Amino acid sequence: MIDRFLIVASGDLRPDAHRILFCDGSGGRHYRAETDIELSHWRPNHTPAQFRAGTSTEICFRFLDTPVTGPWTLAVNNHLDVDGLLSVYALIHPRHALEHRKTIIQAAEMGDFWGWGEPPAQRLFQGLTRLMHQRSEENLPTQSIYDEVFERAAGFIDASDPDRVAVDESLEPLRQGVALVERGAIQRIERGHRLTQYLLPAEVVGLALDRVVYVPGFNEAISSAALLWPQVRARWDSQRVCLVSAEAPGGWHHDLWFPGYLWADTEHLWRVPGIHFNNDMQTYDLSLARLTAAVQGLQRMETATGTWALGDGTTPFHAQLQSCFPVVLRFVDRDVRPAVSRLTPETVAAELCDVFE
Repeated sequence: MIDRFLIVASGDLRPDAHRILFCDGSGGRHYRAETDIELSHWRPNHTPAQFRAGTSTEICFRFLDTPVTGPWTLAVNNHLDVDGLLSVYALIHPRHALEHRKTIIQAAEMGDFWGWGEPPAQRLFQGLTRLMHQRSEENLPTQSIYDEVFERAAGFIDASDPDRVAVDESLEPLRQGVALVERGAIQRIERGHRLTQYLLPAEVVGLALDRVVYVPGFNEAISSAALLWPQVRARWDSQRVCLVSAEAPGGWHHDLWFPGYLWADTEHLWRVPGIHFNNDMQTYDLSLARLTAAVQGLQRMETATGTWALGDGTTPFHAQLQSCFPVVLRFVDRDVRPAVSRLTPETVAAELCDVFE
């Protein structure tokens, strides 16, 4: 499709190219509507309607399906993450990318959306994430990191990469989480059309409370830091709200997780009513009266010391909660640390079960 790409930061000059494909990133002041095309889920978004999808990688595949004719001379991205890497890869190496379309899209979803992927996608996501973080720590230029990723992407997919053993071993926490749910050690209970509750009993939690309340960062590699990764829940509940209730001495930890894709400008994915992410894609407005009422009800019933904090501006600590996305509701202490609630999982679920119907 195209044989040249550049990483162009927002402060750089526009590249010397007539027609540019801006992949997984806003073209900003470089974008010219009369000559260029955005293939992105960033906000604000100029992606043509026929290409819009979930990840920017999937958007680029849709462009490959029905390309706009013309002498496209350059693909441009402005940052380093898995979806950005794979968006450009699809355009630069379309033959291999199309052969592994599902795997590549799933890997992008694992990074950008905390989504689920089958083993080849897991290897690709994990391999790319580990590689780009390592090379970034070595202060290598982003352009050279892209070059190395493109050379090694096929090896991560088919498990022939020299780092394959370490990559596979590092994915063990993901496999363990799936196994805990599949054998019922962690209970998965559908509480409504759009709400699922995960119950983590004391025998599963053990002394690992810090792993239970851990919120992975954007594009974070799988590790032992979390006990139940959001990618595990996405195997069954990618477009559902998840209430995670973990038993602790004296009560329960409760976290409400929204779908991880909500920050992006996506198509054909369920949106939580009332949530709108701003153009910085890091802050959001949330106006959902039923959820606000439910949180007020939880606070009235709560007998433990602490606050039910919601990232919508109606409760204390909402700004700190916004930085924890995709967690949007949790019971916290005065230092905004996860606290132990005395409300049972059944009580919390009953208050929330009708909110998203």
